Amino acid sequence: MIVRRLISVAVLAAWCGPAFADDRTDAIIAQTAAALASADFARKHCPKVRIDDGLIAGNAAEAGVTVDALRADEAYDDQAVALQSVVKQNGAVMVCVLLPSAHGGLARGILTPKR
Repeated sequence: MIVRRLISVAVLAAWCGPAFADDRTDAIIAQTAAALASADFARKHCPKVRIDDGLIAGNAAEAGVTVDALRADEAYDDQAVALQSVVKQNGAVMVCVLLPSAHGGLARGILTPKR
């Protein structure tokens, strides 16, 4: 009985492992692509926001994609559209104030206030 349970756990782990990896990869890509859109905005408009390009590159490498592939991702486009909407309603200054705290999870630390 114990052996059967151990085999079941091993089979379940082997079956779920790749799915978990795919979910993590998808999360890295989506969260980093969105933060990259914010970083690209900040490069042009927010001199008081520090961008950790090493973290962006590290996340891209972990996900097995390039930074250019992140820019081509749907999450990048969605974030860019959202940023423009906030700019139209509240101005770029408001976006710059919010960006350092806008991204968490796997993108935490990509954008931080300059000290």
